[in-house]
Amino acid sequence: MLLNRNLQEINIQNMNVELVAQMFKNYQSNVLFHLEATDSLKEPS
Repeated sequence: MLLNRNLQEINIQNMNVELVAQMFKNYQSNVLFHLEATDSLKEPS
């Protein structure tokens, strides 16, 4: 039971990390879309 409780606590703590990761992924996608839509996307130099 202790192991299950500890794993549950770890999963709860990881939810915030997962949320931030999803938000960053969506932000990256939106930035790429905007740069392509405004013809501002350039090759890295």
